[in-house]
Amino acid sequence: MRKVPKLKFSLIFLVSVLLTNCKSEKKTDEYISELNLTENISDFTSRMTEKDTIRIIANLTMEYWVRIDELVLTKKNNQLILKTTVKEDTTYELKYQMRKNTLAELNIENPNNEFEQHFLTNFRRTKIDSNGGWIYKIINQKDTLKFQTVGLGDKGGCVKEYFEFMDNYYPNEKEFKPFKVIEETE
Repeated sequence: MRKVPKLKFSLIFLVSVLLTNCKSEKKTDEYISELNLTENISDFTSRMTEKDTIRIIANLTMEYWVRIDELVLTKKNNQLILKTTVKEDTTYELKYQMRKNTLAELNIENPNNEFEQHFLTNFRRTKIDSNGGWIYKIINQKDTLKFQTVGLGDKGGCVKEYFEFMDNYYPNEKEFKPFKVIEETE
């Protein structure tokens, strides 16, 4: 009597091990994007498929002000979707205690590739050989474009242009309104 339960237990255990270790030959087709950012900078959103994702990192950091925005572009039902996240160190002491603000997701109308125009205008920045700062990284599955800046004045001008660019998409969002300098008068 005692041998039968041990035999049953052994058989159940053996079958369980075999079932969990058997791997099915499922072949997953990994998507390879056809999008080349360097060649298609002027119209990359119109060339995107619904399987493509483009990330744009905007590094707005200057001196003690740390801010990094992330823009994620996708397509769904042939509509361009923009998701924007703002991360900012509110201490102004380089402590990287980041405030995070995820903005409303937008469906962008982009019939004449206005979105890309901002980056096309600044495309020469990808050719700058600089150990200095950078303003944008545009990333997709195949490649990354890095837009360089030269010096603090140049970076400040780029940040101002970025705010104007993003204000077109988020006109009621305070995140893209430039700082107002208040001067005391005696």
